[in-house]
Amino acid sequence: MDWQLTLGAAPLFAATLVATAVAVAVYRNRHAPGARALAVIAVFAGWWSLSAGLELLSTDPLTSVVLTKASYFGIVIVPVAWVVFVLAYTGRWAWLSRRRIALLSVVPTITVVAAITNDPAGIHSLFWRDLAIVTDATGAIPESRYGPLFWIHAAYSYLLLAIGSYLLIELVVTADLLYRAQASVLLMAVLAPWGANVLYLSNLIRTPYDPTILGIVLTCCLLLVTVYRHRFLEIGPAARYLARTELIETLDDPVVVIDSERHVIELNPTAVDVFGVERTDAIGGDLAAVSSKLCDWLDSDRVEETIVYEVGNVDRYYDVQATPLPQGTSTDSGALLALRDVTARQHNRQQVSVLNRLLRHNLSNAVTTIHGNAEYAAARADDDEVRDRIRVIRDNAAAMMDKQEKLDRILRTFERERYTCTSLDTLLGEVVTDVQTAHPAARITVDLPDATLSFDGKERLRFALKELLTNAIEHTPGDAPTVSVTATVVEDQVQITVRDQGPGIPDHELEPITDGQETQLSHGSGVGLWLVSWIVHSLDGAVDFETGEDGTTVTLTVPGRE
Repeated sequence: MDWQLTLGAAPLFAATLVATAVAVAVYRNRHAPGARALAVIAVFAGWWSLSAGLELLSTDPLTSVVLTKASYFGIVIVPVAWVVFVLAYTGRWAWLSRRRIALLSVVPTITVVAAITNDPAGIHSLFWRDLAIVTDATGAIPESRYGPLFWIHAAYSYLLLAIGSYLLIELVVTADLLYRAQASVLLMAVLAPWGANVLYLSNLIRTPYDPTILGIVLTCCLLLVTVYRHRFLEIGPAARYLARTELIETLDDPVVVIDSERHVIELNPTAVDVFGVERTDAIGGDLAAVSSKLCDWLDSDRVEETIVYEVGNVDRYYDVQATPLPQGTSTDSGALLALRDVTARQHNRQQVSVLNRLLRHNLSNAVTTIHGNAEYAAARADDDEVRDRIRVIRDNAAAMMDKQEKLDRILRTFERERYTCTSLDTLLGEVVTDVQTAHPAARITVDLPDATLSFDGKERLRFALKELLTNAIEHTPGDAPTVSVTATVVEDQVQITVRDQGPGIPDHELEPITDGQETQLSHGSGVGLWLVSWIVHSLDGAVDFETGEDGTTVTLTVPGRE
């Protein structure tokens, strides 16, 4: 076995060292998605470059033939490991079954067997028709001629590389900046060796050995850069892809993905059940054939978002949300249509509507009748005790009428589609003036900011503020109760604080408001503070109560806009 020294082998041994470094770096993150496949790529790429380097050093023809054939153990494994790596890296674990990996390995196995058993030192010429070996240091260029099995191997390898590259290109187009950087470097890493291989096989470049191996040097360097600079294998898109897939597949609400021409690209199992279609028939078809109601909704002004489907002989109500799917340019490639089941909300609205009518008409008429008959009976009663009891009936009926009127006014504001916007200082000034007029003996101190913040739902907010101030005055003892109103604006939100010097709100009154529900042991006797809380929360705000023996502080936080 004779050997020679040649500088041409230096890049090949350098590639082996770099590939070893990549394998070590990947081993440290071996539990990351795709890490093991990447380690296989590094190891067998290193073997490929090592055997090619030794082949250049050898001057013995038989040794060179053995090394050439041995290099195919690495050459055939790299493309398979590449596509396995990309599938794992992007989270497509479902494709990585043992059966599929075994099928991927069929052509590589045939390739290795064909290379080993080919002439010279073989029994056929199906892989190489003529294997030319460089056995001296003159820099001669070999003129190998390839058989049909070689071209099958080459086509298969390029197919696997194309599949993996496509998935990475998809990631570059759709992913966030970090994943784009990772995928871009990986694309360059795979294009470098295989671009050189294409040039070599097409005879556009002539070298003493396959320049694909030099491309592997660049590939290994790029992988090292990705591992240490772009947090490759520490943070990858696999969880992102799986999360999105699982989210769509397991959602209880229907989800439909359409392209710019309204062809159905994807829909989840819930959508299949709601629309009553076969998934295989729906995908690729027009949205109108799947759901004409969704098409009508897309063509409408979308003011009324609720659409109805009959599911299992029961009407289900859905709100639709359309999210454009950008394609990286000024146009959108389609949209994701998510249908949120709001059947319970719709039923609650219907129940509230019925209760509202009952409250406004039946109960109002009944209480008015009770109050009128109590006054009539009190005017004609001769017994003082009877008059006192009738007076209790009349007073309670009047209190019920007052509560009903308050609730009726606030319910009417919820029926309006749009509300007037009023600046903060104007709104608070009007409320304070109205309350001061109704309670002239009270002293109301006001500290308002110089702000022009506006609010949606003016009538609701006005009612809540008026109710809050009135409640504070009525529950502060003395002939001249003092109440303070302070407002501050922070980042388009206003905090309105009302302080009184009353005895504080009893726990049994406060608990139903702060807990959001009433129990048999906890009933609020009034609706004023509960309405305040209800109104503020309907405006996406919050209410905070601080109460004690020295008084109560109520803070309303309400979003606004300048």
